[in-house]
Order: sequence, then structure tokens, then C-alpha cells
Amino acid sequence: MQTVFRILFVGLIAIAVAMVFFILHKKNLFDRLNALFSINTVIVLLIITVGFIDGRMDMYIDIAISYAILGFVTTVILAKYMGGRR
Repeated sequence: MQTVFRILFVGLIAIAVAMVFFILHKKNLFDRLNALFSINTVIVLLIITVGFIDGRMDMYIDIAISYAILGFVTTVILAKYMGGRR
């Protein structure tokens, strides 16, 4: 079972690297923000996968939830800023 999580970990790292290249090569700001928010989701999944590999899921799930809340708040703030005042 550990090998499955290690393969998943490597795959998630590859997705995160692909999203970084996507951020660097796109011209549209909204495409870059969507890629950034996708990286946030991938990082949460990476933290949970590390918890499965390490065997201390309880500690890593708390860290992942905290990071997800921080990412959600950042998403809302940036969406409000980009949308302007109405």
C-alpha cells in the first residue's frame, strides 16, 4: 500500500510542476490565477498523501485543513479584488 501512495505522491508533484509551467507561460491573468488555485488543491492532496506515507494521518490532516482554509480565504479575497466594486 505504501508504493501506491508513493506513486500518487510523484504524480501529484508532476501535476504541480506542470501547473507552475502553465503559470509562467500563460499571458492571461485569470488563467494564471486558476492554475495557482489548482496548485493549492494539489498541495492539500500532497499533505494528505504524506500523512498516509508517514503513518501519522491525524497530524497531517490538521495541517491540510488549515492550508485549505487559508487557500479558500485567499481565493475569496483575490476574487473580490479582481471583480472590483459593484
